Amino acid sequence: MMEALLAALAGGLKLSFKLLLIVVPLVTAFEVLRYLPVFKRAGRALDPLMRGMGLTRDAAVPLFTGIFLGIAYGAGIIIRVARAKGLPRRELFLMGLFLATCHAVVEDTLIFVVIGGDPWIMLGVRVVLAGALTAILARLWRKRQDALQ
Repeated sequence: MMEALLAALAGGLKLSFKLLLIVVPLVTAFEVLRYLPVFKRAGRALDPLMRGMGLTRDAAVPLFTGIFLGIAYGAGIIIRVARAKGLPRRELFLMGLFLATCHAVVEDTLIFVVIGGDPWIMLGVRVVLAGALTAILARLWRKRQDALQ
């Protein structure tokens, strides 16, 4: 009994250490990059893709935050940007939808790779599904708005 408990404790500590090695550098790198023009450039480069999903360039930083670091961290940035730039409810909904499907992709992918997952399948399915769902709902929302006017 004691041996099993010690083995479980050792396994838990080992996994926690691996997670720590993944999460801390990611958050640190993100915080450094947030103050550099990296996200603005990426937002400009991905502008056509974002417009296809019904999102503006103002959504770039909160979207990248949620994609790379997770939905909780991204939500804080979304709230701050939404208040500062007055993002419309439609855009907030679409960002939330995208992030509900595709959040923390770097962190989650690395964590699942550690336990034996295929990173390309996991990443590909999440990104394609999130983009498709968001684009479809953006178009449906626009059609509904047009019908009401």
